[in-house]
Amino acid sequence: MKMQDNSEGFDWDAVFTGIRRRFDEVKTNPRRGKSFLDHVYNLQNWEADGLTYPSVTPVFPDRIFVAYAVCQPDCGEEQLIVEGGTQECQRCGRLMFRVETMCYQKS
Repeated sequence: MKMQDNSEGFDWDAVFTGIRRRFDEVKTNPRRGKSFLDHVYNLQNWEADGLTYPSVTPVFPDRIFVAYAVCQPDCGEEQLIVEGGTQECQRCGRLMFRVETMCYQKS
């Protein structure tokens, strides 16, 4: 299904049917099934969460790998992915492809 820029003519039933079908495929792996359900559940509060993050003391490593990554052509997103970070596209939610990775050193 091609991504749309608005909800006009959006086929919610087809999307929910596709979500159920995909869950049936991944639920045999408990970790993937839980992750899938967590993603779906959290869509109901998308961009509406309060700022309830914990206080932390940042610790920067001496060096880190950063990848330049791209999403599928119908999305077109390009992002930098830090080693250990999500490979999930922040625009559409799909897995991004790492085109090139470089090591950065703290100065």
